Amino acid sequence: MNLQRIFPSYILIALIACLLFGTVPVLGAGSNAESIEYVNGVVLSIQSLDVAPNKKVGISSKSLVTILLTSGAESGKQVQSINYITNQPLFDISPSPGDKIILAVSDVQNEKQYHIADYNRLFPTYILVGLFILSLLILGKTIGIKTIFVICFSIVIILKGMIPLILNYHWNFIIATMLVCAVITAITQITISGWNSKTWGAILGTVGGVVIAGVLAAISISWMHLTGLDSEEAMMLKVTTLTFMNFQEVLFAGIILGSLGAVMDVTISIASTQYEIKQSCPHYGFREIFNSGINVGRDVMGTMANTLILAYTGSSLPLVFLIASQDNVSFMRIMNLNIVATEITRALTGSIGLICSIPLTAVITAFLLSRKHSK
Repeated sequence: MNLQRIFPSYILIALIACLLFGTVPVLGAGSNAESIEYVNGVVLSIQSLDVAPNKKVGISSKSLVTILLTSGAESGKQVQSINYITNQPLFDISPSPGDKIILAVSDVQNEKQYHIADYNRLFPTYILVGLFILSLLILGKTIGIKTIFVICFSIVIILKGMIPLILNYHWNFIIATMLVCAVITAITQITISGWNSKTWGAILGTVGGVVIAGVLAAISISWMHLTGLDSEEAMMLKVTTLTFMNFQEVLFAGIILGSLGAVMDVTISIASTQYEIKQSCPHYGFREIFNSGINVGRDVMGTMANTLILAYTGSSLPLVFLIASQDNVSFMRIMNLNIVATEITRALTGSIGLICSIPLTAVITAFLLSRKHSK
């Protein structure tokens, strides 16, 4: 039986599994928060209003915003909302005429009130997604289609598989994360590279590297007493809807998922090179194939490890500026901050897992290719 011919059935099974997962709600966990209705609108005009200075309230200005509703039951209706400015960039929204916004609708004494919630950013997002897909299809063609599939599969399996397993069925975080990583790795590598020795070498090497990164992450989180509450989103969840959750486990899952993509990239590069060398030089044995994989791995290691470090540094750039601006804070205090230690742990454990995946992939792929040749 030719596995390459029957492999599309595995893709079909994966799609069916995604549809089944789609029937499970992403968020459960007993959130009692009342649902808020949101509608879209376009700003028509803005009229400044007088405001009495009040340091306690912190309102510096306010304006009357006239908005045309573009969605919901009252689409086409013009409504008005008072927009307050408090000089806090994190919360202030200062729309201009023509801007698309989102309105939160509330009922106060049987009268609907509209509050500006945020800008409507969906259209630019769709444009970026369209350009991304178009570039994949133009350059990659068939591989581009496969790439779109594995990206969608990865997103769906995390949102509709991993999160419901943890929130609704209370699976162990480590087991759920490792299972999802293994499934994503297998589907991605097999879809892109086919069913052959290089694919299985890359899969096993990736899983091995991720497991090593996971072990180091778990030890580091416990040893360094990291809380996982290193962001506003985590702290907000902890005090509101997910008070029962262990955010050290959330941190563990984030570290593993963050390193998975880079590890997969390295392993398939090594395995593909070994495969091509074996195809060109069928007389090569285990030692020659292994050495070629290690040599390629050394070249890839520097850039990919640097990629991980730069990715985490870029996402933490505000933190870097905050540290750099504190001249009177000691280096020892800075390095022992929970948020700093967390980012260092993210970068280094993922990089170590990536480095360890290189010899694992080289050994496994060399063994599979030499074993296949001997048969």
